[in-house]
Amino acid sequence: MRPRRNAFAAIALLSLITMLAGCGGGGGGSGSGSPPAPAYSISGTLSAAAYTAMDSDVNDPEAPYAPNNSFDQAQPVGNPVTIGGYVNRPGRGPAGRSSRNGDASDFYKVSLAANQTITLSIGETDLVNNDMDIWLYDAGKRPVSSTQDTTRVESLTVATAGTYYIEVEAYAGASNYTLTIGLASAQGHPATLGIGGDFVPGDIIVRFKDDTPGARAANAISPAVRAQALGLTVKGGDAGRPLLLGLGDAASRAQMRRALNIPVADNSATGDPLQLKRETIQAIKALRKQPDIVYAEPNYIRRATAIPPNDEFYPRQWHYPMINLPQAWDITQGSSSVIVAVIDTGVLLNHPDLQGQLVPGYDFIRDPTNALDGNGIDSNPDDPGDQVLAGGSSFHGTHVAGTIAAASNNGTGVAGVAWQTRIMPLRVLGKRGGASYDIMQAVLYAAGLDNDSGAIPAQPADVINLSLGGGGFSQTEQDVYARARAQGVIIVAAAGNEASNTPSYPAAYNGVVSVSAVDINKNLAYYSNFGSTIDIAAPGGDSRRDINGDGYPDGIFSTRGNDAGGSLQYNYQFQQGTSMAAPHVAGVIALMKAINSQLTPDLFDQMLAQGALTQDLGDSGRDNSYGYGLIDAYKAVSAAQGATLKPTLIVSPFALNFGLMTTELELAVGSIGGDVTLTAATSSESWLTIAEKSVDPGTKNGAYTVKVNRTNLPVGAYSATLTFTSAANIVTIAVTMQIGNPAVSTGNAGRHYVLLINPETGAVVTQTGADTDSKGEYRYTL
Repeated sequence: MRPRRNAFAAIALLSLITMLAGCGGGGGGSGSGSPPAPAYSISGTLSAAAYTAMDSDVNDPEAPYAPNNSFDQAQPVGNPVTIGGYVNRPGRGPAGRSSRNGDASDFYKVSLAANQTITLSIGETDLVNNDMDIWLYDAGKRPVSSTQDTTRVESLTVATAGTYYIEVEAYAGASNYTLTIGLASAQGHPATLGIGGDFVPGDIIVRFKDDTPGARAANAISPAVRAQALGLTVKGGDAGRPLLLGLGDAASRAQMRRALNIPVADNSATGDPLQLKRETIQAIKALRKQPDIVYAEPNYIRRATAIPPNDEFYPRQWHYPMINLPQAWDITQGSSSVIVAVIDTGVLLNHPDLQGQLVPGYDFIRDPTNALDGNGIDSNPDDPGDQVLAGGSSFHGTHVAGTIAAASNNGTGVAGVAWQTRIMPLRVLGKRGGASYDIMQAVLYAAGLDNDSGAIPAQPADVINLSLGGGGFSQTEQDVYARARAQGVIIVAAAGNEASNTPSYPAAYNGVVSVSAVDINKNLAYYSNFGSTIDIAAPGGDSRRDINGDGYPDGIFSTRGNDAGGSLQYNYQFQQGTSMAAPHVAGVIALMKAINSQLTPDLFDQMLAQGALTQDLGDSGRDNSYGYGLIDAYKAVSAAQGATLKPTLIVSPFALNFGLMTTELELAVGSIGGDVTLTAATSSESWLTIAEKSVDPGTKNGAYTVKVNRTNLPVGAYSATLTFTSAANIVTIAVTMQIGNPAVSTGNAGRHYVLLINPETGAVVTQTGADTDSKGEYRYTL
């Protein structure tokens, strides 16, 4: 007999084996013949976990079957739910119902809420030969998002509520999978690869394993030759650095498909607007399988995060007194030896309020059609306009630069936060936004590192301001920001204006200061992003209102230009957004750097976590709306005067979410600036407990296990806090949990097999199959 097993039944099997090992029996009687063999009957019940469902066309030929391979066959599922399933390409995977002809796609139909997350966990560990993807379609069967990465755990977030179709596709190979909708689950990078990603179609950023100057001198293979062999062209980069490669014409793309063994796509997301994106993703996935490739990534587009202004010096800048800037100016107005790099649309170099405030910069936009200045990379960061507004160009970088360092105390125009500071204008945003590769080159330039311009600034920047962002995690970008930070540069970025907790990059990268926005009442601005990656808040404004009654909108007032009439006029305008909040923080850091030249990224982070730089808003300590609070220029400058790196307790992650199903999570306790001993770890609620898992016996730093107990708690959402106390500081961690309605929680974990096993030999004696009933239970008899 060939036993059938189901991974969901593993615990039940172990229990059954234990029970059988203790069974006894008897019988018999007198007579010369052999007595009849004793008979036994063993029955039991298994229960499926709540909020579970099963793919209706799995590979098991004895399981209930209903095809779900198309929109019309889509399997309805509840929300929340965890689905167990299986997909395979024809001829791939173990023998079974779909092994020959394949089961390339499973379709599910579900109603989703805004900001819910869909997570796919792949069973196979061989991700080179087994690759599964998620596609999300609206009620009209149009593709709206996808995640086509090559990781074991992938996820995407739903933008708006509605009825959707979810497709789990076997792009290559075969695998079991778990699809989680609306529940806490294993974390994966959100949709790094997908048609919804904002990236340059046809561009790929690639790093070869042996692409170093020494290695290339030895093998004498140029980047152009390597790219040509793959049917690709070199658009940027050089030996020892990542390359920007491009998809060529139709003939070149056909060569690329042959060289990389890319099949003709059969996904239902077709049409010209998506075709080049789909081909770019296919090329990236194929390149990632090549043994000589470190990584292959999209060239993400980052966009200015400002909200367009309503219309048209210091009396209008209500946002400066809010952060106690006038008091800080009594101590310092900055220093000309401190440089802030503004990586943006460039700057109007001849704006009268920026004269004497600028150092040489660079234009890193390589695509002339995006640059609108007639050429690619050049040494002129002047902003020719981007034509993105109905009334002309945004001149976004000029507005940001004016907030940081507009010429001040001169009787005209507006004031800058740190008016003695100098601005390094670096142009990366054009008519269509900015490509992540171009932005990375600007970051490298600002930090004094090798880049595509072939130039290094005479003095690298001390601070980088990035009032731009977009979706999609990039390891290449994370590495670049880590390199810049290692040079001592403090990097500040806008958190984004989607009123969402979805991470926006670069603000969400490790080592980058993420800035949310507040309005004139110090409330989180209606457009501002929030979430666990927010570090600090600053004024971003709300141009819809005039709360202070000064006759002007409550936006952020700064330097601008106007080219709506065909000729450029230098002026000043209101704008709102996290783009406007970030330069307030960058400017205050420039003031701190003027006071303390030894200010490092680590020291800044420590002072921020200690509350030395902010006014605490929202929940006590750090929260997901304001981070550690609203930037306070006076506190920050005062703290910088005597600041040194002090030992500080740190706990990560910032928050824990147990969702509906999770009962146990982990967090880590550590320290920076020296050893710190944890003296107490307490919970605010009885249903939440914390225990040591693996800690240092002296400092009590290390891994801790956090558990929730839902017993006897009514249906609803719950919140609590964990408090970690040391002699240096106190850290609080926010915890959330849900309890679902049992009336809609009946589970279905698919067909199960119960095996009768000889405990001495391990041989299977007999088996039986069982399917779930209306109560989510499996009844079996052996």
